[in-house]
Amino acid sequence: MASLAQQIQSPSNCGADLTLQNPMVQQAYNGFLAYDPLYRAGCLTDSDTGDYCFADAVTNNSSPTSSYVYYLPLGVGLPEGAQPACTECLRDTMQIFAQAAGNSSMPLGGDYVDAAQQIDMSCGSSFVVEAVEQINGAASGGVPPMGLALLTLVVLVVSLVV
Repeated sequence: MASLAQQIQSPSNCGADLTLQNPMVQQAYNGFLAYDPLYRAGCLTDSDTGDYCFADAVTNNSSPTSSYVYYLPLGVGLPEGAQPACTECLRDTMQIFAQAAGNSSMPLGGDYVDAAQQIDMSCGSSFVVEAVEQINGAASGGVPPMGLALLTLVVLVVSLVV
């Protein structure tokens, strides 16, 4: 996905549209950049139940805003008043996002700190890491197996629909 993020910027592909901030191209680019942190967060499981954290968040009827944190890597901030369930899964997901938010090329960098502060207001001081260590450059890390690519695509499609 990091390679696709590079390719989409090329003038022979969508570089001009990206420069003009075409919303569809920008969303695709953000999706490519968001793949790694969303993949890692999508693999998290609840240590008590063994359920996937993402599945728990999107099916949480008592706290329907729990799924909103999964939009952060796409550059979509946590809506004001959103109160995700204060779970181990939320803490672990936000830890992954804190690491990615330190990369200045990630859309997550613009909305992570505000979301972390909002979550800490609901869940208690220092529930999640609010500060991020700034790193420059493209996202690092290997490309994960394509098995959970579907998860990222689902989040991306949902973000396009909402």
